Amino acid sequence: MPYSSTSGFRMKKAVIGVAACVLFGALNLAAQGEQIFRGEVCLGPTGHTATLEKSQATAQCTFTRVKRGAKFVLYNPENKSVYQLGGHKKAKSFAGANVVVTGTLDKTTGTIDVSDIFRALPPKVTRAKSVFIECDACPRGMAVAWRAAFEELTDWGRFDVTPDPKKADLIFVISANPYLGDYLKRDGPDKRQVAVKITFMDIVDPSTGRSLWADSREWGSFLVTKATKSLISEFRDRLEIEESVGKS
Repeated sequence: MPYSSTSGFRMKKAVIGVAACVLFGALNLAAQGEQIFRGEVCLGPTGHTATLEKSQATAQCTFTRVKRGAKFVLYNPENKSVYQLGGHKKAKSFAGANVVVTGTLDKTTGTIDVSDIFRALPPKVTRAKSVFIECDACPRGMAVAWRAAFEELTDWGRFDVTPDPKKADLIFVISANPYLGDYLKRDGPDKRQVAVKITFMDIVDPSTGRSLWADSREWGSFLVTKATKSLISEFRDRLEIEESVGKS
């Protein structure tokens, strides 16, 4: 299930905490024996001693209805690995989704003791090389958001910031209003009334206008610079978590 602008900017703050772990990064994970896993949450077999055959994993992921008491596994189609998911009640809500999991692996049982789980970023995001910054309808206090975003992205150095949206792999849309998914459809900037109370940031696919990742900070008009940099820092942490999978 792809990110939408509505669900994205309301993403639970628990995700922020997990992403922020990257700041203290691999040191904490290593000290606790935790690892990072990527894959798809699939329906597992019934029974406590049953195991999921790797050849069945793809079929198990093509479900549309989850039965009560169902068990879930994490399946990685790249290396054909299958792990049971333990210690986390949220697996059901991620059924059929590509996710990133942090936790401790019991190699004897093939079970991950999950500390947290969240949706993986779309490949469009992880493969991107260039970005365009759009400060959408940014009056008064919001006017500082573009410069704050530019400074944070430049310090990061992960993307080339281009002045031409047609040459960008991603569009960073920063606004005081929630994104409506209409970046490619509307003529000119957002014409809604603006009350600078919340800083929203959506990472938009320039070819579809779809929001690929989003969040917000309700910090008021005097903290727009800090809010903008915080949002980009959060996104950076999330991206670096996913890029670290398989490198440790």
